[in-house]
Amino acid sequence: MKKSYILASALMLAAATASFGQGTELFLSEYDEGAHQSGTSYNGGISNSSGNERAVEIFNPTTGAVNLEAYSIRRYSNGATAVSEEEKLKRTTGANVLNSADVFVYANGEATITPILNNADQLGAFPYGTAGANTLVKSGVAYFNGNDALALVRWTGATAGQGTAILVDIFGVIGQDPGTSWSAQDASGTLVTSANQSLIRRPSVSIGTRTNPQPQGGTPTARTGYDISAEWQSYSTAFPGGVQDPAAQSYSRLGEHNDYTGPYGTYAPLKTLEKFHSSISVFPNPASGKAFVQIKGAKVGSVTVMNGLGQRITAQPRGLSEETVTLDISRLTPGLYFVQFISQDGQLKVYKELMVK
Repeated sequence: MKKSYILASALMLAAATASFGQGTELFLSEYDEGAHQSGTSYNGGISNSSGNERAVEIFNPTTGAVNLEAYSIRRYSNGATAVSEEEKLKRTTGANVLNSADVFVYANGEATITPILNNADQLGAFPYGTAGANTLVKSGVAYFNGNDALALVRWTGATAGQGTAILVDIFGVIGQDPGTSWSAQDASGTLVTSANQSLIRRPSVSIGTRTNPQPQGGTPTARTGYDISAEWQSYSTAFPGGVQDPAAQSYSRLGEHNDYTGPYGTYAPLKTLEKFHSSISVFPNPASGKAFVQIKGAKVGSVTVMNGLGQRITAQPRGLSEETVTLDISRLTPGLYFVQFISQDGQLKVYKELMVK
């Protein structure tokens, strides 16, 4: 199978899609946003709930064990485009690796529900905002709500926080605050929502969401842009039959992803991506009127400047290993843009940020 790779900068607000070889990288396999109320004991909780019953699960679809030292988890709170919180993935005990076909559970440090605590491999730093040993950008990722985007990040350095950050999976839409949640009705008529539900990735999904989706629009029965039900399914809700019952929400699937039906592949390399990324620079930055792309040691087939609102311009390089491309940005509205570069052979795709004045 022909493989294509994508490397992102801090954000990927792009409409483009890309595919890695399937089953070659970790991805998010469960998302639990509990509706349990503070001060009440639920489902065998060891104490009264703090109202922070939250967890995410990460699955390894590769054929071998993966070292987690280079991974982190991020939250983009309430429509933020910059990282709100970020923590390294680090097991509480044992070797910091994730075996083939196994899962890693990152949970809120104030969770009390027994299935969450029993399956957690890592508890996020708590209380909210308290820096811990694994904190990269403030602590509090596991305090997410239904309108917060999450991202699983792989770093090109030996440990998380070193080298270039690559977003290997995104939950929600970075830069959009959908209100209460992202929600959609699936083919069976079941409402899938990022608030007050326990969600699992559909069995056939073998690759994370690498490019930031278009913002959610339309209605739950006729979505435009991001459709959460396309890759996620609900297995438990705090509103069974439309009636509020926080105690009804369970986490019985947390700690396993046994219904995975996708392929198992070889762990994806990063050196080729990193070399392509480092061969390209954009200047000046910020820029007004014109910006320039300098290419040294890579062959670029296309350059596209875009933002989350759909504004874009394109440029066609000559495909030389060393060249400078001029970008006419005089008609672009001031703001943050992302410059997409695709290699001449179509196998590599990377993004860089550009601030237009």
